Amino acid sequence: METVKLDEMREFSEEKLVKKQPLKTDKVVYNAFFLKPFQILPFHRHPATDEVFHIIEGQGEFTVGSEQKIVSAGATVYGPAATFHGIINSGQKELVMISVQAPKPVKTEFKENATVICPVCKQELIVKDNAGAGDEMTCARCGAHLLLMPNEKGGFTAQQA
Repeated sequence: METVKLDEMREFSEEKLVKKQPLKTDKVVYNAFFLKPFQILPFHRHPATDEVFHIIEGQGEFTVGSEQKIVSAGATVYGPAATFHGIINSGQKELVMISVQAPKPVKTEFKENATVICPVCKQELIVKDNAGAGDEMTCARCGAHLLLMPNEKGGFTAQQA
């Protein structure tokens, strides 16, 4: 039997989230994520792999496809195969979460132009799937009300509404 202790692998970085993969087999992967306030797990998907996340500590704004929701310790989030998903630690404390992926991912695809920068606080924010020009969003960090505007790269910029 193989066991791991989450507390023994805790590690945070000032630059970006820390991802650890303490257990994996030929069928399943168990990940641990450690995010400081306002760090993000970029919008990505696994074409043939489901992923289930469980928040251990902290809170974050989770995006799965076109849905966004604030989740906190104790919440479990399902990311279906081929659906883009990501999270921003929207709290003031560190966020710790685990995920289980099955079947073991063969490929991870990151979505281009999937984020905008808040013009007020400069926070990087995830833009949900199916977002369009003129859609509104709220900054997870400063609470600014933002309007999505198309840019020349096929993505969006955010303007204060």
